[in-house]
Amino acid sequence: MDLGLMDKVAVVTGTGSEIGFGRAIALTLAQEGCHVAGIDLNLEGAEKTAGDIRAMGRKSIALKADVSQKPEVTAAVQKIMQEFSKIDILVNNAGLSVPWKN
Repeated sequence: MDLGLMDKVAVVTGTGSEIGFGRAIALTLAQEGCHVAGIDLNLEGAEKTAGDIRAMGRKSIALKADVSQKPEVTAAVQKIMQEFSKIDILVNNAGLSVPWKN
């Protein structure tokens, strides 16, 4: 599929889980030609996703940030801009699941 995303820069939050939507979204965007910056509290998982994206021949970085904390988001955006000079796509996917309580 060609979505016309070649060389766009995508920021995807929540890329640290090996079974999560963020990882799948990031990999799909990379397959479509995007460079990807992944943000997650789980830096190790986000680094794995970024490594898989780099293996596809795309640029990718992983950043640790809590998206509920504005200073952390600001710092992450600054790093992304230093690396890529632009952001074309933003996927706000980060989330948290907790056990259901009655």
